[in-house]
Amino acid sequence: MAEIIVQQSSLFLISVLYGVILGLWYDFFRAVRRKISHRNRTVHMEDIVFCLSAAAGLFLLFQIYNQGSIRFYVLLGLFAGAMGYFFLLSALMEKGMELLVGAAVFFLKKAAAALFFPGKIIVNSLLKTLKKVRRTVKIVRSRK
Repeated sequence: MAEIIVQQSSLFLISVLYGVILGLWYDFFRAVRRKISHRNRTVHMEDIVFCLSAAAGLFLLFQIYNQGSIRFYVLLGLFAGAMGYFFLLSALMEKGMELLVGAAVFFLKKAAAALFFPGKIIVNSLLKTLKKVRRTVKIVRSRK
């Protein structure tokens, strides 16, 4: 009997932890939305990705720890973990996520600029050459 209670209480604590993880995952999406401008379709796609990943994780939680049985206390643990996270840690973690996402965006922009710099030089030189050729063609046509 005691073993069953220990298993159920550990499953409850795991579901509370999963609720906190889902809160972190959602704050990541919110930070990305604040740092990178999105269209409505992109926001909808992000919501779908969040929901599918949360559902897949919950499905795995039920399969691994409870042989696929849905228990009320697991759903209660999920809810308690998510609410506890959003009321206690979300504001602090969201600021941290925004800093991380902002730093990642900054470094990705710098890396992209460094990678595309040689191509930019080549394209600009080709455009200058094409402008000179165009001007030459106009001069030749006007003399005919």
